[in-house]
Amino acid sequence: MKKITVNSLQKHNRRGIALMLVMVAVLITGGMAVAYFGSRDNSIAISKNITSSANARTVAESGLDIAVAILETNSDWRIQHIDGRILENYAIGQGTVSVSIIDTDTELPPTESTLNVRITVESTVDGRTQRTEANATIIPDEEAFDVDFSEFAVFAENRISMSGSSTIQNWSAAPETSNQNVHIGTLSTSPMSVRFDSSRSRGNLELHTPEHASSMVASKSIATNHFSDSLPFLDSPPPPIDSRSLMLSQKMNKAFDASDWVDRFVTNRSTYTFTRSPSAIVVDEGSYEMHELSLTPNLGLEIHGDVVISIEDDFSMSHSEIILVGDSTLTVHFGGDVDITSSYIGNETRSTRSWMDPTRVQLFGHENDDWNISGSSTLKGEIYAPSGDITLSGSTTLCGRIAGEEVTLRGSSSVLYDPSLDNGGFADSDGMLYEENGDLVSEVRQLTELSPTLLDSIEHAISSTDTDDYNLNSYNSRWQSEPTPRPHEVIYVLLVYGVDTERWEDLARRARRDGNSTFAWADLE
Repeated sequence: MKKITVNSLQKHNRRGIALMLVMVAVLITGGMAVAYFGSRDNSIAISKNITSSANARTVAESGLDIAVAILETNSDWRIQHIDGRILENYAIGQGTVSVSIIDTDTELPPTESTLNVRITVESTVDGRTQRTEANATIIPDEEAFDVDFSEFAVFAENRISMSGSSTIQNWSAAPETSNQNVHIGTLSTSPMSVRFDSSRSRGNLELHTPEHASSMVASKSIATNHFSDSLPFLDSPPPPIDSRSLMLSQKMNKAFDASDWVDRFVTNRSTYTFTRSPSAIVVDEGSYEMHELSLTPNLGLEIHGDVVISIEDDFSMSHSEIILVGDSTLTVHFGGDVDITSSYIGNETRSTRSWMDPTRVQLFGHENDDWNISGSSTLKGEIYAPSGDITLSGSTTLCGRIAGEEVTLRGSSSVLYDPSLDNGGFADSDGMLYEENGDLVSEVRQLTELSPTLLDSIEHAISSTDTDDYNLNSYNSRWQSEPTPRPHEVIYVLLVYGVDTERWEDLARRARRDGNSTFAWADLE
């Protein structure tokens, strides 16, 4: 009988434990191997999805750049589309893009008046589609065809005179204000046509005169440029023909204290705020006509909407006001003399430190009329009177620009020019108004008045010489080889970049909820 000792039993037990550990290690290693090889089964597909998605996202970004470039050009994208689709399966790199434009104001395909759009770019690479969206605003270069001398703070056909402490300078409250020179100009060639007797500095003024003007056209030394051709001084645009009579009742609830108004206006312009006077007559949007108009301390106007007023004879304002409410506009056609004393025309905030787009107030003269603006008057707008003698005196301030036959500044009057009015025009010898040899284009020579319809047709005729055949078809075939003019500014904000951010967030929430740290890339197809 074999004798079993305690030592032999202990050794047998230890060998059993080792075997179990080996078996556990084999099972773990096998499981890891199975998991590894299992993961390798879809790694190629995942890698392909990631690569194609990234490429599609890059192509979508390129498609957005092309869409913005199209909006910057004069191509007919507003009408050359199919339900808003302006590009269809356009090849870029390794994929294709389709671009759609929707008018965000109407949620419909764009029309000729569209300026605010939503751009949707769908890009496809290896069957994977990504989408990029952006909201864009087109700022058209509508003022490029500028024949009304609005690039000049003061322009006169015959004479400019400054005396006292009068000044012409940039309007510091204007968004585009800078230290650049302020342009003034004249069509006169005679000596002393521009007289500077003002005690204020003229260092930032730049004078433009005809090329054959006298070397002594200005009374004092000033930086001077010359027009390369003889320029027309066009008549004011015609008044509308479908106007209705404007009747103003002068029956007021209480008198308006003119002296109190002037005192507050002169001594504290920066803080005076408009409160509607009981004498304010509301003028709603439309075109109106009157024989003459006199605004007194007991009678002012409050403009709502786009208003056009045609006055056949004289116009006067004395300690009165014309207030533009909100974004209203006012155009006035004068057939007689204009006399404005210690009055205000502009937005609801009277201060010259409060900017208002001067183009919202346009005052046109049609006869050999006299314009006298005196006292503590402030006007925010444009004066265009090619046959008028315009005089600013006292502490009058005009925020905008003046164009007349003769312009005189006296006392401490000032013209504060808004640089946003400068769109090249006749001062830009390289602009669209001139041929390469410096002569005016023939269409401009034929102009006689600032008729909007005529100006639009001539602008189209001139600009079409540079943009002929730049519809979408020719653009698609020529943009790679021929630089395309991009006169319009486009500002855009991304909404969706590559893939819808809402789907990313949803997948991330699901991953956190399920305790899964990996993304299901196939879900992003």
